[in-house]
Amino acid sequence: MVDIGIRWDWDGPLVEKNGLLTNFYSQDYSYDVATDTVKNIGLVVAGNNPMFGTKGVSASTLTGRQWGFAPRIGLTYSPSFAKSLVVRAGFGMYYDRGEYFAELSPPAGGGISGPFGVTVDEPFVVPFYAVKNATFATPFGTSPPAPPPANLSSVQALVPNAAQLIANTTNFCNNTNQTGCGPFFFGGYDPRNTLPYSENWTADLQWQPRNTLVMTLGYVGNHGVHETIPLPFNQAQIATKQHPLLEGGPFPQIYSYGYNAIDTENIFSLVDGFATGNAALRVPYLGYDPNSVFTKTVGESNYDALQVNVNKRFSHGLQVTGSYTYSHTLDEQSGLGLFFSGNDPNNPRSSYGNSDFDRTHVFTVQYHYEFPTMPHASGWVKQVANGWGVNGVTVYQSGQPYSVIDFSGGAGSIYWGGGQDAITNPIVPVGGFLATQSNPVLQGTTGVNGLLPVLNAAAFGIPKPFTPGTNGVPLCDASGCDNFENGYASGGRNIFRAPFQSRWDFGVFKNFKLNERFSLRYDANAYNIFSHPSFDIPSNDVSFNPFFANPPFNPISGTTGYQAPPAGNLGILQHTIGSSRFMQMALHLEF
Repeated sequence: MVDIGIRWDWDGPLVEKNGLLTNFYSQDYSYDVATDTVKNIGLVVAGNNPMFGTKGVSASTLTGRQWGFAPRIGLTYSPSFAKSLVVRAGFGMYYDRGEYFAELSPPAGGGISGPFGVTVDEPFVVPFYAVKNATFATPFGTSPPAPPPANLSSVQALVPNAAQLIANTTNFCNNTNQTGCGPFFFGGYDPRNTLPYSENWTADLQWQPRNTLVMTLGYVGNHGVHETIPLPFNQAQIATKQHPLLEGGPFPQIYSYGYNAIDTENIFSLVDGFATGNAALRVPYLGYDPNSVFTKTVGESNYDALQVNVNKRFSHGLQVTGSYTYSHTLDEQSGLGLFFSGNDPNNPRSSYGNSDFDRTHVFTVQYHYEFPTMPHASGWVKQVANGWGVNGVTVYQSGQPYSVIDFSGGAGSIYWGGGQDAITNPIVPVGGFLATQSNPVLQGTTGVNGLLPVLNAAAFGIPKPFTPGTNGVPLCDASGCDNFENGYASGGRNIFRAPFQSRWDFGVFKNFKLNERFSLRYDANAYNIFSHPSFDIPSNDVSFNPFFANPPFNPISGTTGYQAPPAGNLGILQHTIGSSRFMQMALHLEF
């Protein structure tokens, strides 16, 4: 038998009835280098906003296609020579609405945006900070704050030019007598995104040798396309003497530095509110913070699995279902992520690796058994001897993958300085610069001692710093050398595994037949009956610059430079999955 069909999916984009949605159109952004003027900030407001909707912009602000065709096909075949055997196969495409995964889009804790920033982002609200020598009674002084902008020309005052970035101010800050103001944060859903979708296929053999027994052997595959990934779209670029940035203007940039380690590095622009070299001047869209983020539908994933299932239906008092899955899942970002956990966000493919939820082996068995009865028993003997049974669930599975990360400035410092990356979790490489040992694994995934670390911090290092005079890093001057600027690692995402996990749940039950209408059921259940701990992934973040200093500095020891081995509790097992042994009893009246 063959079934063929096609489905047309229209997942209309989300809108807000009052038009309180903004977006960033990069094609509209315009900056005049010669006059240091941001002519068009690229910010648009939903067209249905009655006050200052942008002409020609839809109510959703999206321009990408939000529909698609989804073909389906299913095949079944039962050969005449083996009537108890069935061959099945199928393929289907399924669409999803990517905007659901963008609810956490604004940079984490940066700017004034909350995590659910539909109506609390600029320009619908503007920052207003406590005044100097403020009190709890009047934290913002006695003068009322300036009203929010009523049109996009007022919003432009929030976006600084190069001169203001160097002076750590904006027009808005000048007008409100504020200091220490950095570039404009923006977080949103890329208007060019199209719908995410998955291609799913399966093929299996099912054999039923007897009425109560079914065996299935199958292959399941999945390919995800246009999956959502949070990516900083305004990450700093590399400026060199051969390829300067802002060339032809009053503030040309011929160097690249995220730290201010020597006298030559005399620009202290703010990123996420902290001095980060000239990073804010090296961005593609001047005036926007490097942490400005788009959720982009550029990801892809793959899943392949061999599945075996045996199902014995209830007969002779016994019912058993057992399954085993041998699988592999790969992607560039797993699940609903607020951070991009990988390497260079301008090249998401460099972070393609094991998914966070990948489990190579999963074995599960469920059973229910009712003991034989004494059919001729009566009275108290019948009540005591009959109605007994046991049931349970047993699970054995591989631990989840994980990476080792450092967001203190140990990786990607030429872009983010001392850890001012509010949207990325850079990978720490094994055997990197400053590593003193070669073996990163202290314990395997079985027979783990939970009191000891599973990883060796001394085997991890940072991406090798750029030599002064290369990659835009200034040459050494009379004040010293900047030996702290580095880029991203390559590979290394989710190359480690949490310990293997197992769990046994077991129960005993007893049925009491009172009469034709009423019966009692007594249950005694023990969850994780052997009280065996299933460890979650260990602590996996380290800090080569634990004080987020600019440049790296340890105020306790008084030493300048990256700390090695890094600070943190790397490899320490701090959490378990599930509970320890948990027992409960229950009495049910059934009628």
